[in-house]
Parts: sequence; C-alpha cells; structure tokens
Amino acid sequence: MSRLFIAFILLSIPALTLAQAPEPPPDHRHLVEMPTLQRELLREEMQEHLIAYQRILDLLARGELAQAGEMAENTMGISTMGKHAAATRGLGGPGRFMPDAMRQMGFAMHESATEFAKVAEQGELQEALKALHELTATCVACHMSFRTR
Repeated sequence: MSRLFIAFILLSIPALTLAQAPEPPPDHRHLVEMPTLQRELLREEMQEHLIAYQRILDLLARGELAQAGEMAENTMGISTMGKHAAATRGLGGPGRFMPDAMRQMGFAMHESATEFAKVAEQGELQEALKALHELTATCVACHMSFRTR
C-alpha cells in the first residue's frame, strides 16, 4: 500500500507543477497617476471608445461609411475634447494630469478620429480603412506606453 501511495505522489508532482500559473510578463508601461475622478472619467471614456470601434466596424461592414464617420467624430473626434469640464468643476479633465507624451498621443487620437470621419464621408471603403488604421494605431501606441493602475 505504501508503494502505491508513493507512486501516486510521484506521478502527481508533474501535474501540480503544470497547475501553477506562470508569472505574468513585467509591465513596462509608464504609470500615470491622477486623481480618482479624472482616472475614472478616462477609464469610462476608453470603454466608450471600445464600444464606438465595434459600432464603426459594424457600420463599415454594412457599407454605411458616412454613419461610421459620424460615430467616430461624435465619440472620439476633436469635437469631443473638453467634455469633462462640467464633471470636474474646473479642476481639469484627465488630460491635465497626463505627461506631455501621453497628452500628445491623446490629441493625435482625436485628430485621427476627425480625419477618419472626413475620409469615411467620401464613401471610399479602402481609404476609410486606411484612416481607421491610423486611428487605431494612436490608441495602441498610447495603451502600450501608459497605464493608470
């Protein structure tokens, strides 16, 4: 009986070793600290952008380019900048607490969204997809460079 128990234990060691989760890779992104309100407003805005991307892709797939452009402008374009002024009561939105490089990336994202809207309105799918690629590239660059938690 004891040999059976020892054999069971020895056979279980590889399974126990495999069950342990590997260490996650180190996070090299720059931590940006900001007040809770501004951080939560930024998080909410990023989630809204993800939803907007989904809707934009759906509209593009249905050939509704002008509507896709309108969605981009109304959710991410230059016209959306400064929308947190009322919520922060003059204390400044998230951009006020961003390092310069992050702020520049954010502004580039807003500009790219407006540019995508202009291109999409022209109705050329290939050109709209190129402009959308530029827009998503600004998001990826920022998210790969910075974090707030």
